[in-house]
Amino acid sequence: MKTKSLTFFQFLSLIFVLSCSSASTATSGEIELMVYNVENLFDSVHTIENGVEKDDWTFLPKGTPGKDDACKKISYWRYKKQCFDTDWNDTLLKMKLDQIASVLTKNRKLPEILTLVEVEGPNVVGRLAKRLGYKEFHVSQSPDKRGIDLAIMYNPSKSIQFVSKREHEVKDIKRPTRDIFEVEMKLGGKPVHIFINHWPSQGNPPEARVAAAKVLKKRVLEIKKKSNHSVISLGDFNTIPTDYPHPFHTEITEERLLLDVHTMYKRDRSIDRKKKSKMPPGTYFYYKEMAWNVLDRIFVDESLIDGKGMDIVLSTYEIYAPKFITTTHEYNGKKAGYFKGSSVKRVPKSYDHSSKTPEKAGYSDHFPVSIKLKL
Repeated sequence: MKTKSLTFFQFLSLIFVLSCSSASTATSGEIELMVYNVENLFDSVHTIENGVEKDDWTFLPKGTPGKDDACKKISYWRYKKQCFDTDWNDTLLKMKLDQIASVLTKNRKLPEILTLVEVEGPNVVGRLAKRLGYKEFHVSQSPDKRGIDLAIMYNPSKSIQFVSKREHEVKDIKRPTRDIFEVEMKLGGKPVHIFINHWPSQGNPPEARVAAAKVLKKRVLEIKKKSNHSVISLGDFNTIPTDYPHPFHTEITEERLLLDVHTMYKRDRSIDRKKKSKMPPGTYFYYKEMAWNVLDRIFVDESLIDGKGMDIVLSTYEIYAPKFITTTHEYNGKKAGYFKGSSVKRVPKSYDHSSKTPEKAGYSDHFPVSIKLKL
């Protein structure tokens, strides 16, 4: 039998393909974790979970039975208009998946572990995982009325091994919200509990976020009492400095249960000021009040900063905001009020679900946040 040997150029091509694999593996002694609120990543099929219809009508094709009736019931005019105007279909969904992929792969390597906020179920998460090249993913199933869930995706390896998953419901609040999604993994052989969060929005009172914080605190205390496992809690906490009572201060950072990576990074004098100044003031921009907020955060326990074995590399912390996912917001028109004539540069370029072209569609109203772990 004849065998063909590779030419020099074929060999170079093969090396190039292998080096540009769409999903990275943890072989460098470091693992990057990222959290990204991808802004309403819905599929285009009406969801029914455990016999309960989810309020996902806005993100369905026009003409879907029941959509018009559901849109009419929406009280807030802006959301009602969005519901009627949005003709969400598989073509538009594919474009949104491509936009997310461009954020995560253009001029950068995929994180070894990607956690996602504001996604609807395993159907759409599975499509995104395949699009990015991740082999494994897990999705929560929360009681949120719209069907909004949380997800994690990764490529299994000797350094990244799945152990178990569980969900923690946030009770004693007026409206059902997202569960806190706990995924236990072995990273570099060390047990780590990763908590993915999407706390009640600012449309809810601070007490709703305090309720979520208490659920997280209770579970972290359980883990720390029984083991020396490490804890990472990340996500969209929807918490701002003026919240009172403040869920971070009263529950999470109380007695250094968990430490806020963003705060540690800003206070660390060994990190170059110029590097810090290039980072956006926040992960989310609230247009109405011209306010930046760090809604998306990463918390770790002290075992990941003690210099004993696996630790975070604080200098690698990043609010990832490449120029192409940003825009300039200008305050014009009658409702501009006090801010009329002002503009703010490099704010997140929100996603327009009605747009038909990638150039106008945008990306998300949140920036991704990441940190690296040294194994």
